[in-house]
Amino acid sequence: MPRYHFDLVDSKTVSDEGGTEPSGDIEAMAVGEEIAHRLIREHQLKGRHYFILVTNEDGDEMGRCPLDSVH
Repeated sequence: MPRYHFDLVDSKTVSDEGGTEPSGDIEAMAVGEEIAHRLIREHQLKGRHYFILVTNEDGDEMGRCPLDSVH
């Protein structure tokens, strides 16, 4: 299974060193959305223009999950 990484990005990046192995790109984006929801609930990061950058094991960007658009 491919490994994906979920980095928290603002003006700096907090890297996800370990990653995880969802079944594919669609599930990886769902994981990114869940991480964004959790950060909003637990750390009050909405309105700060943070996003979760989802990348595959080769470092290719799969998508972004902006925390400002999470409800």
